Amino acid sequence: MHWPRPAVFIAVAFLVLATLYSVITPLFESPDELWHYPFVWHLSRTGQLPVQDPAAPELWFQEGSQPPLYYALAALLTRPIPTDDLPGLIYRNPHADLGRVTTDGNINIAVHTGRESWPWRGAVLAIHVSRLFSVLLGTGTVLTIYALGRQLWPQRRSLAGLAMAFVAFNPMFLFISASVNNDNLITLLAALVILLTVKWFLLPTSAAGAKLIWVKLIILGLLVGLAALTKVSGLGLLALVGLALLSLGLARRDWGLALGGNALVVGLALAVAGWWYWRNLQLYGDWTGTEVMVRMMGARPVDLGLSQLWRELPGLFRSFWGVFGYFSLPLPAEIYPWLNALLAFSGLGLLVAWVRQPDDLLTPQFRLAWPILVGWLLILIVGLIQWTLRTPATQGRLLFPGLIALAPLWAAGWSALVPRPLQPLPLVGLLAVAIWVPWGLIAPAYRLPPLLADLPTSAERLDTFFGDAVELVGYEVEATTLRPGDSLTLTLYWRGVRPVTTDYSVFVHLLDEYDLVIAQRNVFHGLGLYPTSQWRPGDLLADTYVLGLPRTAYAPAQARFEVGLYDHQTGLRLTTPAGQDNVRFGRLAVEPWPGEWPNPQTLVFDEGIILTGYQLDRRQVRAGEQVRLSLYWRAEQRPTQNYKVFVHLVGPGESRVAQSDSEPQGGAAPTGTWFPNQTLRDDHLLDVVPDAPPEAYRLVVGLYHPDTGQRLPLRQANGEPVQADSVALAGVRIYSGP
Repeated sequence: MHWPRPAVFIAVAFLVLATLYSVITPLFESPDELWHYPFVWHLSRTGQLPVQDPAAPELWFQEGSQPPLYYALAALLTRPIPTDDLPGLIYRNPHADLGRVTTDGNINIAVHTGRESWPWRGAVLAIHVSRLFSVLLGTGTVLTIYALGRQLWPQRRSLAGLAMAFVAFNPMFLFISASVNNDNLITLLAALVILLTVKWFLLPTSAAGAKLIWVKLIILGLLVGLAALTKVSGLGLLALVGLALLSLGLARRDWGLALGGNALVVGLALAVAGWWYWRNLQLYGDWTGTEVMVRMMGARPVDLGLSQLWRELPGLFRSFWGVFGYFSLPLPAEIYPWLNALLAFSGLGLLVAWVRQPDDLLTPQFRLAWPILVGWLLILIVGLIQWTLRTPATQGRLLFPGLIALAPLWAAGWSALVPRPLQPLPLVGLLAVAIWVPWGLIAPAYRLPPLLADLPTSAERLDTFFGDAVELVGYEVEATTLRPGDSLTLTLYWRGVRPVTTDYSVFVHLLDEYDLVIAQRNVFHGLGLYPTSQWRPGDLLADTYVLGLPRTAYAPAQARFEVGLYDHQTGLRLTTPAGQDNVRFGRLAVEPWPGEWPNPQTLVFDEGIILTGYQLDRRQVRAGEQVRLSLYWRAEQRPTQNYKVFVHLVGPGESRVAQSDSEPQGGAAPTGTWFPNQTLRDDHLLDVVPDAPPEAYRLVVGLYHPDTGQRLPLRQANGEPVQADSVALAGVRIYSGP
């Protein structure tokens, strides 16, 4: 095949960019790389597959349940490198905000040290070699997409280039291709299987003798087996190739191809990958091994409904285009609508093309191939839905094996509506974003904080020492009045006094007048990137913390800050010279939102039951006494069942010291009798047990079916989609004595 200059440029640009992403992204700061590489490490050192035990997880955690081909190949590449230092290299950030976008950093899943710097050695070198292996796999995918485009449009190389660039310049595809991740191998293998299926069996130019057809079937069977040995989703290729051969055989009235061809492909795939699935069945009683993976990752807290799935679609599209780090570092928000518009506009273009029937787009080759392209996308989407029903996994990267199908469909739809001279413009923009991401987004997010020469004059001085190692010099706060749901920015100025070997965690609490925690933040210094063991004496740094008040926080309230340091491994706090384990300062007012009901909320449960507000008759109570909680309910429509309301007062370790279970208003207002948009007050008296330890407790509220005990899912909390079966309201402090 002749490779024109634009195609060569795109391939080289991808190779260079992906390599750049792999170098700039700190170790383990991509999805699951922290667990993917230890699988490689284990294989390279022992030659044995990991055995999963949820009760005693190893370094590879849930990824040890994955099919082993990608890891085995990476292990062969890195086996000569001594990697005994890996366990010491893995240093988890205990406070990382994984999968959550924050405004004050703390996104790093690992703490990074100078060991990751050039020149690379030991496990660091092995990880970078494994990343380069992934880059080459991604380059192979990009080239395969171009080859497919040439098959579909023999006379229009520009369309093949569009499809190629659509994938090559996708920032998230670059990011995943630059990481240790088995997605890279399954994406390439899926691309090869579909290219060869289209080229050999669907296109009219592929006529061949019977012997050659069986050779091609053998190659396809081996590739499908390798895909199934790379990721469970590779099994979908078995169904796709089987259906393609069946339909082709029926069309040609060739039963040997329809049945014998299928038998050959299935047999070879089983010969390549069947042993691994049989091993899973023997070890775990589950031939796919996914059950033990779900147990280790964590299942969904409540069943996934269609409405919840719909609410997760925006996150799916964002993570298709680019959410970096461990899904906590997004692109600028204004970029996503433009990228999504590219997909939507292309879909419209496909419909227009189908109506107008342009011969240069809907070539005979494209007409024969499009069912297999669409079929592969549908298989992947169904598989993703099945997987995300079991565990929260609505991630766009899981659809990357479908890029071989999506890219030519996008190119055809886009070209149907846009004049040829303008067709590359969005891809130029996509390339600009892809070039900017490592320099403008990833690198700054993991950069160490700048050090200061002195305390700013705008700061309030505290001059408080914790132990003999760290000084809290001062603070600044941006506001003194806020409401539930608001965010509050606090800047603390810290100075290192002497070298320490312990990485102390900072706790920042916002306390109300009953010493109940309204909001809190626990982090390493430097927004997770500059813990105390890396400080030099005299270093002065500013840490900015953003405390988000829950929308369910009680108001009005008077609040102040409580700050201290502790060892996250032992829980022991450092003390001040006065013997205190914290310092308290500042004064803030938490004001209520205006509304018809106290503490107004929009907490939406299934059946349209909404908790619109709540009120407590007291926030502090003695053990053995009673507290009254008033709930305000409204229904969007009449509920179909009579549900009970539960109210639990729980403390550390979910210990329950008071509860109330009853139908609303003590049974006087069953939910099945509610009128739409009717609001009613529902009082619950909570008798605190006499031996309740003096402690801060929280109120947990929900509904359940009295016959089955099944809780009603909470679907939305004050405008934000959630998945839960209860809601936590304000706290109550229990004390003892007079």
